[in-house]
Amino acid sequence: MLSWRRVGLHSLLLLCLAIVLAGCGEASGSVWISYEGAVNEKSFPVPKVANKSDQSENNSDMDYVRYTLSGISESTSLPEVYLNEIKSWGWTERQAKRSSNPSSNVHVFSKDGHIVQLAVHDGSFTLMVPRNETTQTTVKSLEEEN
Repeated sequence: MLSWRRVGLHSLLLLCLAIVLAGCGEASGSVWISYEGAVNEKSFPVPKVANKSDQSENNSDMDYVRYTLSGISESTSLPEVYLNEIKSWGWTERQAKRSSNPSSNVHVFSKDGHIVQLAVHDGSFTLMVPRNETTQTTVKSLEEEN
């Protein structure tokens, strides 16, 4: 026989669990709400909660910045909300030339003659921007072959 005290305690525990789960869902969803320009390409959106963890110093061909972001993974595609935000900032996704690594998760975007490559890793992503015209021409030629 259940006592009212026990029913009340179980109800309270279920309510607390529901609040905790709802709060976790909101936190992960809030990643894709607010954006700022990337460190290496101000016109490319990056979630504000992403933290810059590494930036190229001496690479003459490519300017890259790595951002840590919990919840992002190589095995899942970029969230549709993020792809839509990138498009709303004026960027168009291009077909990336597939590498020999089938698990490669690289997205190539272009806007006004500029190229940005976004590589997704487990818990982070890297934005790569060609630094000189020769590199940009090479990337464009690869795109035009498709």
